[in-house]
Amino acid sequence: MLVLVLCCLIALGTGCSSSSEVQPALNGSSWTLTGWGEPEPIPSDVRITAEFADDRVAGQAGVNRYSAGVTSNGDGAFGVQAPITTKMAGPPEAMAAEQAYLRRLEDATAYRVDGNTLVLHDGEGQTSLTFTRAA
Repeated sequence: MLVLVLCCLIALGTGCSSSSEVQPALNGSSWTLTGWGEPEPIPSDVRITAEFADDRVAGQAGVNRYSAGVTSNGDGAFGVQAPITTKMAGPPEAMAAEQAYLRRLEDATAYRVDGNTLVLHDGEGQTSLTFTRAA
């Protein structure tokens, strides 16, 4: 019985170590949105970016520029304050994409960096936004 308990503890410890991977800091990194959890793909003529600096994220939201405070830490926790944006109007498709992006960004609760890919997850653990590192 003791052997079984020890095997279970070792297995749990091994599982925990792979899921507790330390995430790199986001400050100083720049990204371009390449995917999202919306039913429609990102419109091809819409460019959405995220630049992290000084515990803030800013960039192009599709039509407008945006900025928001960010909290993130090495365990992958992530949070964004309500973004502020410029107030320009644009084509309906681009405006809809911008609203979807900003909503998903604000709803993100976790992040993971894998090489040149940044993935933001929503509160249910689902992939919400996927970025590629900007050159």
